[in-house]
Amino acid sequence: MKTLCVITTITLLCISVATAKETFFSALESQAEVEKEGGTVGGGSFVPGKFGNGFVSQEQGDVIHFPVEDRFINLDEGTVELWVTMGIDTSAITGELFMFMTYKRGTDAVFLQFNNGGIAQMRIKSANNWFNANSTPLNWKEGEHHHMAGTWVPDGLKLYLDGELEGEDNFSEGPKVFAETFEINNASPPSPNFPTNCVVDSLRISDHQKDIDELVLGDPAPVYPFEKITTTWGRLKTAK
Repeated sequence: MKTLCVITTITLLCISVATAKETFFSALESQAEVEKEGGTVGGGSFVPGKFGNGFVSQEQGDVIHFPVEDRFINLDEGTVELWVTMGIDTSAITGELFMFMTYKRGTDAVFLQFNNGGIAQMRIKSANNWFNANSTPLNWKEGEHHHMAGTWVPDGLKLYLDGELEGEDNFSEGPKVFAETFEINNASPPSPNFPTNCVVDSLRISDHQKDIDELVLGDPAPVYPFEKITTTWGRLKTAK
């Protein structure tokens, strides 16, 4: 009986151990690199950011599109993180400035953005409800580099700025219905009419809710070869 229990325990552990990994990384170094990675560049330019070059949107229509398939789809939990080089003081921000978004009318949504009064936000739409993790008004200045990250479930919705928790919401359900693309540094089609004048670089997406010590604040190289092993008993991850 004891032998049977040991075998059963080992079997359960083997079944429930899976890899949580990074599903997408782009340094956003150049148009050629973005296109090689499967993206589409609609205007804008590539200029120095935090690490090498990044993408800046300055005119209506300046945006990068990537297909969500195999990069950002059906993530019932996840993390989006990036570096932004400010092209405007946060105190001067009016309206919404989207660093990252995936959304189309009728779908769920994930936004990492700024909003009126210079606050940063991680926003999720799920089952026709919006959930927001907001910062307090920021005092970021033009030319400064800052790290932004948003994570969602199982520990709620969280916004991290420069590696510190700055906002959260008691959110329990991940987005389910995704648009066909995600956008960098502007809004989704057909209306990318919100250029940010900021530079975005080193965008990465992960298929799990990162702990604070997992955020990549240094070397922007992809980290997916070093997959984190997670053990879950309630629900299992599916390694792609």
